[in-house]
Amino acid sequence: MSQRQPILLSLYALSNGEKVMVFGHITHSFIKDLSFTGFSSFKTFFTLFSLYRTRFVAEQPIEIIFNTGEVITTTDIKGSFYVTTDLVIGQQNIIDIRVAGVSVIFLKELYDLEIHTFHSNTILISDIDDTVIHSYISNSFSKFLTLMFTAMEKRIAVEPTMKLIHDLCNKGVAPMYLSNSEQNLYPLISRFLKHNNFPKGPLFLKEMRKLRDVLLGKKYPIKELHKLTTLNQLIRFCPTNKFILVGDNTQHDLDIYLRMAEKFPDNIQYIIILKVINRQADDEVVAYQTKALQAQGIGLYYGKEFPTNFELNE
Repeated sequence: MSQRQPILLSLYALSNGEKVMVFGHITHSFIKDLSFTGFSSFKTFFTLFSLYRTRFVAEQPIEIIFNTGEVITTTDIKGSFYVTTDLVIGQQNIIDIRVAGVSVIFLKELYDLEIHTFHSNTILISDIDDTVIHSYISNSFSKFLTLMFTAMEKRIAVEPTMKLIHDLCNKGVAPMYLSNSEQNLYPLISRFLKHNNFPKGPLFLKEMRKLRDVLLGKKYPIKELHKLTTLNQLIRFCPTNKFILVGDNTQHDLDIYLRMAEKFPDNIQYIIILKVINRQADDEVVAYQTKALQAQGIGLYYGKEFPTNFELNE
């Protein structure tokens, strides 16, 4: 392993009142300014390019040290970690994370070290690309130019979904963000959400990617696996909560959320899908599923605008 001090690229600590879930990513990067604030197009490109060339802290034991104790876990082959542990009385925050006895560098402009406890009965989980930020997923060329050369402040939020999330969170709903974007983009996405005043919540991203994988167009074995796995973990971690699942129809959100509704019918309250592109198959699925879900007490909304009178089971 390199002697350079490892960087904690992402972090979130979440409590359900009984247990604590901690997840994040550790890497090595010679780029220290990952704030994505006031960057030119060139600096945006150079920083993102560098994030795809970082060295993973792979399969290394790490110590997560709280103000009341510590837990030991191991990073995966891409440098990510995920662990749950019992909540201890007085446990409030993480004070250090160590790899082979070396403390990681915290990027405090991107996350904090507190343990966040959700007090709301309802949790909103929103997709990112083309749901809260215009990413042009359906057009590879526009997607690449927007991602790599557009400064964070010039990225455009999706107005209907931004308003929806704000309206629901103002009613007491707790937000989470779940995306198929890779961990390499965590600093950019995290800063975008903060810059556009999206309600604060955990950001779950896919495993890191290497530059060669991007250039060769190497795909993940199963596109839906990350979202399906994460949703399963979150619903099982918060088994008494109701969930509102928000996404768009550029990828597989509708199918994934319908599968969650089938598996966890008592936990899903609403499925909300933004119609970004016209696709007859989606129209047919929605027409068929709306009544079936309604019979289970689950609302399905699909369109370019959303109502504001969602009833919450608080």
